[in-house]
Amino acid sequence: MKRRILTIGLAVLLAALGTAGVLSYVHQANVRALAGHKAVSVLVATKEIPSGTSARAALAEGLVSSQTLPASSVPTDAVRSITTELAARVTSAAVEPGQLLLLPMLVTAAQTTSGLAIPAGMVAVTIQLCMPEDVAGSVRADSEVAVFDTYSAAGGTLNAQANCIGPHQQEAVGLVHTRIVLPKVLVLSIGPASGQSNPSGTATTDGQGSSSASSSLGNVLVTLAVSQGDAERLIQLTEAGLPYLALLTSSSATRADATVVPLLRPLS
Repeated sequence: MKRRILTIGLAVLLAALGTAGVLSYVHQANVRALAGHKAVSVLVATKEIPSGTSARAALAEGLVSSQTLPASSVPTDAVRSITTELAARVTSAAVEPGQLLLLPMLVTAAQTTSGLAIPAGMVAVTIQLCMPEDVAGSVRADSEVAVFDTYSAAGGTLNAQANCIGPHQQEAVGLVHTRIVLPKVLVLSIGPASGQSNPSGTATTDGQGSSSASSSLGNVLVTLAVSQGDAERLIQLTEAGLPYLALLTSSSATRADATVVPLLRPLS
């Protein structure tokens, strides 16, 4: 008798738990369904927003307005309000009327001069390199590079062979040193040196296309975004030393050399 009562009680308990689980599932499904129909406020272009317009200016000039749309129809990267962080960002391209304002559309402001987008506070400096010093043509616009300098420690003369033909002038080991001068620099554009042909598909000063196709050319011009102090260092090493680029990745570790780096690594 007791066993029968326990069996009935267990069955009732399991039925109750099953019913509770079903009700919970239905409730969550209803919550998800209602969330899709929940209204959210987003910013929509009411007039065309020209490229380069700051988010602050677009809001002040009435180029965007807040509209209420169903949450299910709004992308996750839609801009819901102009925060302090977003206010100074500018549109990377023109935004048409009726278009949602999305986060990827707002980029850090840059100064545009003669077709070059120069980061705020920076200047553009161009140096001329031979192909090996340009990482065999692998450097592209928007690449990040480290700039090295090779110089004579004893007042000797280094020759970079401006026509990029033949080896550099040799000096005795110990009289020449190489050091990193600029640990990380942004490349703005890259192209062949003046007076050289630019075959179809090679990189031009706008940074578009593949620079590897210009490997048949001797010299290449690389334009870098630098501060005033780094511009002075870059010009000096270009005039008095031998600049050399190293292509960086997001995991590359570089730092300025405080002392002369020995040619041979110490034995471990």
